[in-house]
Amino acid sequence: MPSKALSRHLHAPSENIYDVYIQGSQDQDASGSEDSRPQPGGVESQTNNTGEDRVELPRPSVHFTTSAIDFPFEIYDPYPDYNSKAWTEEWKGAHFACEGPRGVDVNGNADDMLGAYRLPNDALEPQPIFGSYKDTGLGSGYCFERHARNSAYGDEDAAGDRLNNRPQPQKVEWEKVNWGRLQRECYNRNRGRFQESKAPLSMFRFPTHEDTSRVNETLILPDPAPNSEHLSNTKRYKARNAVLLRTYEHKKYTPDNMLHIRSMITELSLHSGAEYEVFLLVQIVDLDRHIFSDPVVYQKALDDFVPHEFHNISILFNVPLLEAWYPKVGKHNPKDSQQAHMTQPVQLFSLLRPDFDMYWQFEFDVRYTGHHYHHLEAIRQWSQKQPRKLQWERAGYFYSPFIHRTWKSFSAKVGELTKGSGVWGAVTTTGIAPVGPKPPTESAEEDDFEWGVGEPADMINIMPIVDPVTTYMMFRDVLENYPDGKKTPRRTAPITPVIAMSKRLIRAMHHSQVTLGTHMMPEMFPESSALQHGLKVVAFPEPVYLDISDKSPEELESIFNNLTEASVWNGYGPYRYLGKHANYWWSSGMHPEFSNVLYRRWLGIDMEGNKTDEQRLCLPAITLHPIKGP
Repeated sequence: MPSKALSRHLHAPSENIYDVYIQGSQDQDASGSEDSRPQPGGVESQTNNTGEDRVELPRPSVHFTTSAIDFPFEIYDPYPDYNSKAWTEEWKGAHFACEGPRGVDVNGNADDMLGAYRLPNDALEPQPIFGSYKDTGLGSGYCFERHARNSAYGDEDAAGDRLNNRPQPQKVEWEKVNWGRLQRECYNRNRGRFQESKAPLSMFRFPTHEDTSRVNETLILPDPAPNSEHLSNTKRYKARNAVLLRTYEHKKYTPDNMLHIRSMITELSLHSGAEYEVFLLVQIVDLDRHIFSDPVVYQKALDDFVPHEFHNISILFNVPLLEAWYPKVGKHNPKDSQQAHMTQPVQLFSLLRPDFDMYWQFEFDVRYTGHHYHHLEAIRQWSQKQPRKLQWERAGYFYSPFIHRTWKSFSAKVGELTKGSGVWGAVTTTGIAPVGPKPPTESAEEDDFEWGVGEPADMINIMPIVDPVTTYMMFRDVLENYPDGKKTPRRTAPITPVIAMSKRLIRAMHHSQVTLGTHMMPEMFPESSALQHGLKVVAFPEPVYLDISDKSPEELESIFNNLTEASVWNGYGPYRYLGKHANYWWSSGMHPEFSNVLYRRWLGIDMEGNKTDEQRLCLPAITLHPIKGP
């Protein structure tokens, strides 16, 4: 099929063409079609959505050259003013500081805090081609250099460094640190801030007959009298978040890996007073290790594959465990189970640990140069402010400040193109009863972008989410045991290295896999389940840089906001190579150049691991994936 022209139009095409996008997965087989969606911007656009002349912007550049030598150093503290008058008027309980790896409370202890460099006038150069710091709250006015960022967590190369005029943090015998104990004690100090929950378990187990016969009780059904606590002025309990880092046996824990895990625990869990808790989900591939039949074998696997300091935050699983819980789901092949069933261990974790409201899953090859708490809280809070109206339509595009100028103008243009309609409530399919609430009005047109504002999102991806039926994605038709077959309504993201799912969504996914044996690839399953259940979904506009100079912002927006053969959504198409030029993407088996090269520049090493003369590169808070090796 010939590819569609890449030029874009500011105005919507003919009537009802958007219905093909909204309803395509219900009304047609996924045999491949041109992208029939109207586009929110493009090369033919000469005015912005306000009617003003567009200001010509320079091409995006990713020539990161900022050096920490040029800017003043500060201890970076993004946390709220805990226990202040304003804080206590909003939240129940009191915040109590938690002990850290140095045996003292982390809050206010500079040795347990990262440092950063303040930029003049909050200037950020270069600017990302997609996503935004300004519109999302991710912007901080700081850049981050490797030693200042990691010296609190055991960065040995930072010893003797005087660039930041900071005394070297007190040394720690890291192998003696018990991160599980520190996180548990932190929760115990702060438990008055959180809703009481059933006592959690500490490891996975095989299912009982009761687990299967009472699976309906795991669902979280709509409340007949919805709790609008998040919209009221009454004091609230703080939500708890589990952060699950996915890894496997024989994973090599390099110094960089260790710094990464320690920083996530300290910044997300200990400093926040247990608002987050970090775990390792470790897949044991060797089926001769019967980890659930003998505690000695389980402990031996921990000893063999996980550094001692992380033993008490690690939860092991294997393919037999998944097969036992989900016997109706096929494809439990040891070679593809880690990829094809990425959500199943998370689903089981929600049964094991029902004391969390949100479950964040991170692939182990993700890195973030900024502060983890600031990152996830900015994502969570921004997502909570978004309305449900046009949530799926906004989610379907990359937002580019170079083209759309502001998130407000981008959202308004999407509204114009859809004429105020779009997905409204659950898009139902045979065999699955929605657990989400019904819309407050009969149609989206009757809602003034009020429904969902202030409501926590049920699913957050930091990539766009589209209807795979209209794409050339390789796995668009990989779905099993859905009664409606290829007409099953579904959505997908290109990648899911970072994704957040609510307990309500995860339990619905668990239920359908136990009762029906439903299966989709992990890039589709959470998104499609949210669509079918009428849950709140947000595609967060995470900053994305592209390491190329031969294409204008308009050309790049056309290629990325395009579902035809000539787009990045086609794994075999002419633009598949762009993946290796993005800081956060996938690379179709090709060497992930940009993310790896940039990360190594930041670490001061080359691709072979040799130290370089890099002048203390100071990066913005940037998500990098995939990172292999260091």
